[in-house]
Amino acid sequence: MDLVEVQFAQAGKTVFVQPGTTLLAAAGMAGVDWATGCTRGMCGTDAVRLAADGDALEPPADHERGTLARMGVEAGCRLLCSARVRRGRVQVLGDALAD
Repeated sequence: MDLVEVQFAQAGKTVFVQPGTTLLAAAGMAGVDWATGCTRGMCGTDAVRLAADGDALEPPADHERGTLARMGVEAGCRLLCSARVRRGRVQVLGDALAD
């Protein structure tokens, strides 16, 4: 099984994780603290901007899609607690709601 590279740009940290790992778990493994609320994909406090290959992440589940739509964030944003890596490399660029 190939590991997935997850980079946290603002923190300057990178971690390699198994496919299926959430980005929030990857942040913890990399020693990156990120504010979260419910950790169930409902509150949206952990919405982030990402750069990733088209199939680097599993598609968002209905609850995550609904939360992101309710928040009105731009395309390319996901929730750390819900987004699961699949393959390749994912870059977490920053908070989706930051100016």
